[in-house]
Amino acid sequence: MSFDNTIAIEVKGLTKRFALNSSGGDRPLYHRLSGEQKKMRTALDNINFTLAPGRALAVMGRNGSGKSTLLKILAGVVDPSEGQAILHGQVGALLEVGAGAHPDLTGWENIRLVARLLRVPKDKREEYYDRTASFCALGDKLNEPARWYSAGQYARLGFSMAAMAPTDILLIDEALGAGDAPFQLKCFDFFYVAKAQGRAFVMVSHATAALRDLCDDGLVLNNGQPVYTGPVETAIEHYERIAFS
Repeated sequence: MSFDNTIAIEVKGLTKRFALNSSGGDRPLYHRLSGEQKKMRTALDNINFTLAPGRALAVMGRNGSGKSTLLKILAGVVDPSEGQAILHGQVGALLEVGAGAHPDLTGWENIRLVARLLRVPKDKREEYYDRTASFCALGDKLNEPARWYSAGQYARLGFSMAAMAPTDILLIDEALGAGDAPFQLKCFDFFYVAKAQGRAFVMVSHATAALRDLCDDGLVLNNGQPVYTGPVETAIEHYERIAFS
C-alpha cells in the first residue's frame, strides 16, 4: 500500500443539504419537485478536519446528527452540496454490519466477488482470500450460502472482507460490535496493528469505551453542526453532555 506521508483525509467546508418532499421525507437535491417550493434540510454544515495516516477519528453524535451522511460522503456514495473531502490512497468502507455479503452467494463466492469489487490486484488475491478466511474463522461455513449464517457469522464475514482488503483508509459505521466476544478482541488487535502500519480509520459508533481505546481524535456532531474536534477523550466528554442533556 502507498500512503501519503503527512495526511490521509482532508475535509474542507463540507456541507450537505437535502430537499424535503411533500410527505416529509428526504430526497436528494437532484430530485426536483415541480410546481412546489422546495424546503431544505441541512444534514451537515461546514465540517472541517484532517486525519493523518496511522490515526483513527471517532465520529460521535445523537441519532440523526449527520454521522452516517459524513461517512457516505467520504466513501463517495453521496456527493456534498458544498466543500470537499480529499482522501489520499485506496479507501475501504463498512457502512453497515455485514455490508458487502450477498446472501445467495457462499462465503467463498462473496470473498472472491469483493476482491474484484475492491480491485485487489490479481497477484494479491490468493493472499486476500486466505487472510479473509483466516480472520473470519468460519471454516466449512464458507462453503454455504451466506443466508444460512447467523447474524454474528454474517457480520464476521462482512467485517473481515472489508478489513483484510489492501486499503489505506477504512471507514466503519457501527461495526465495532461485530461477532462474538473472541471475534471482537481479534478486531481490536487488527485495529492496533493496522494503525501501526499506517492505515487511517474513521469510526462512527456510540460505543464510547471502544472509541476511547481505539481512536486518537474525535469529531462531535449535533444536528449536523460540528460541536468539537480534537483529542478523543475530550470529544467523548462533549458527546456525553449532549447525549444525556
